[in-house]
Amino acid sequence: MNTSVSFEQQLILLDQRIEKTWADILDNSRLVRAIREGSVSKALYALYMIETFHYTAHNARNQGLVGVRHADNPVYAKFCFEHAAQEVGHEKMALHDVMSLGLKSEVFDMPPALPATEVLIAYLYWISFTGNPLQRLGYSYWAENAYQFITPLITRISEVLALKPAQLTFFIAHSDIDIEHFNEIKLILQRTCKSQADWDAITVVMETSLRLTGNMLEAVYEQYEAWQSGQAPRYDFLHALDQS
Repeated sequence: MNTSVSFEQQLILLDQRIEKTWADILDNSRLVRAIREGSVSKALYALYMIETFHYTAHNARNQGLVGVRHADNPVYAKFCFEHAAQEVGHEKMALHDVMSLGLKSEVFDMPPALPATEVLIAYLYWISFTGNPLQRLGYSYWAENAYQFITPLITRISEVLALKPAQLTFFIAHSDIDIEHFNEIKLILQRTCKSQADWDAITVVMETSLRLTGNMLEAVYEQYEAWQSGQAPRYDFLHALDQS
């Protein structure tokens, strides 16, 4: 680690970058605007959760890949494998929440991920497979600490759509899990980051993966508009939510 910048100062710099990036996303996202204004529908929420299902299904895999690459550091490898194991199956909660909106399994066929979601997934595999092995911690750092930014949105969705806690299992479960995970991430950062190059790589991945997530949010809203105008037939099953 650069001796001129303490560990605490490095975290402050990360937090400042996250706050600025989140502000850009939240201020410009049409999906966020729809949620805040109360115009979010079950179909729009379902579209978002479908994409959440897709990228979450890969988190355990790319996290484990980092551990394989960095097996020469047992402390970091153990962290990667343990966190990968804890992430396995979390996409099923997202699927459960989609189905709970009123879809029946016999009329629901999971559509493929949107290109913007595929870019996010591909990027996380790429930075897990190449470059500084510590850099994926940048993704974990913001993802495990996102609730301070998204809790008001989740609350608003719950109010507008009259959702019960049993229909928000993905977010409720993660709000508890992620507090513990975030503390573990800060600890592993302290134990493994030895140079400014490590912190720089983490910062780049942190901001890039967050902005790619913002792009995914915009793509979700674009697909919602296309679906409303009858130009997204792969989401025709969402019309069942009109009667739910």
